[in-house]
Amino acid sequence: MIRVTRFVRVVAALALGTLGLVGSVSPSAAAGPWHLVGAPRVPGRIYGQPVCATPALCAVVYNERGRAGVLFSTNGGRSWRAAEVTGAPTGLEALACSSDSLCVAVGYRGSLETRSTMVLERSSDGGRTFTPMALPATLASGGRGDQLEAVACASSTSCVATGQATTSTPPPTCTPPTCTSIASPVTYGFVVLETTDAGVTWTVSSSGNPYYSANGASCSTTGQCQVVGVGITNCTPTGSGSSRCGAAGAALGPGPSGGSTTAWSPERLPRGVFALNGVTCPGATTCLAVGQSADSTLGHGVVLETTDAGATWRALRPPVDSNSLMSISCLTMRTCFVTGGLGRGFEPVVYETTNAGASWHVVARFPGLSNLVRSTCTPSGFCLATGTVGFGPGEYGVLVTN
Repeated sequence: MIRVTRFVRVVAALALGTLGLVGSVSPSAAAGPWHLVGAPRVPGRIYGQPVCATPALCAVVYNERGRAGVLFSTNGGRSWRAAEVTGAPTGLEALACSSDSLCVAVGYRGSLETRSTMVLERSSDGGRTFTPMALPATLASGGRGDQLEAVACASSTSCVATGQATTSTPPPTCTPPTCTSIASPVTYGFVVLETTDAGVTWTVSSSGNPYYSANGASCSTTGQCQVVGVGITNCTPTGSGSSRCGAAGAALGPGPSGGSTTAWSPERLPRGVFALNGVTCPGATTCLAVGQSADSTLGHGVVLETTDAGATWRALRPPVDSNSLMSISCLTMRTCFVTGGLGRGFEPVVYETTNAGASWHVVARFPGLSNLVRSTCTPSGFCLATGTVGFGPGEYGVLVTN
């Protein structure tokens, strides 16, 4: 299995080669002087989704050569301490905090190539300690490639987690065993888990949808949630008893009643979207998603908006010269920041809009990074983003803030 963000990094490595040290950044009156923060730089350690319950209290997940953990900061990222994480997760992909009393980290345990099980870890002390939560019985045995990749919380008791699991139902018109263009010997489907009791119990809200990767999730404060990723599409016979399939951006939303009583379902997107990598929901029914098209080797930047809870999506004008937009976080309905894994001149950049996506401008450039992947912002304007330096065995993760 190859995740979309990993695909972008591999192609970028072929185009750019190994990058050197971190370069300077451009200050912005609106965003402040973006800069590196003091997170440990360990060869092989890659940071995942960060989260800040307040501008002072932040946490970030990391993966480091077969083991995973969480770092937390109580001073806005100036210094970090290791959280106590029990349950021995192999990988942690994302983290969400609705307050300092509820944080949820998600990932997997085991081997994605042979057999893995999903991981849900819960913290009730601001990210200082995490303990594993029980999976629904239907997912407890795991499978090849089972993992959770995104999580979002709407309140101090309600969260959704999503990822992928093996499924016996192949995507439409796709013939096992090689149902995707990467010749995976098993098929995958979206899985959406929900909790309404602060993570004590989780239920399967939806499963078996014909998608193989979920990259982002977001919930508004009113409980409207969206999941984005990549779907399998355009399957054609190869003449060898199997099919080769393409990929297209995917968005998934719940039915009108939401919760575990209504299955989540695919939503129609504009044409030309290859992948959606991140999503945020700044309003009750308004969400924005970012990703890339399939117009070139790496794809041009894509920005989508829904104002009716996913019933319809429309394309907004993306940042000029943007390429492979990775995440989006909004301070208000009009002010948002987007990170670009590869921007103009192959520089990872941070873009800002102050007019609800009508136009964008660059507020920071990081020419010494190989990518900027995930970000989070608090309503006060404090933002934290993760990226990497280099490619291959010597690469390491960094954090930047404004």
